[in-house]
Amino acid sequence: MGVRQSPESVFEVPVEEVLPQLTGASPTGENGRVGGELVFWGYRLADGRSAYFFACAMLQQVNCGERIDAICPAGTIVLESGEHGGKVTRRHCREVAIAAPGDLRPGCADNPVDAVLMVGLAACAN
Repeated sequence: MGVRQSPESVFEVPVEEVLPQLTGASPTGENGRVGGELVFWGYRLADGRSAYFFACAMLQQVNCGERIDAICPAGTIVLESGEHGGKVTRRHCREVAIAAPGDLRPGCADNPVDAVLMVGLAACAN
């Protein structure tokens, strides 16, 4: 679903320190994003339930609640939420650029910055 990086690329601590409910959980590889501001990673929790660990950039123009609702097609249930510091990438792109072989984003510069993120666990409604 477009997200290959693990949560460790966002958080400088293990996911269990961000959300203790992820202790003993295993990643499912079912990852994705809703817009550029919310990313989620699928997990099988220690008790066998499926859940998504999400992180949303808390920006003035971003409604994290609406983005969380869009994780699942038939509705999303938030199991836990809070705030945690993490890294986000601010991408600045020129309108016109020359692409060299192998350029994934020609004319763009990625700048990682520290940010406060809304984090939590969500499950899909059945």
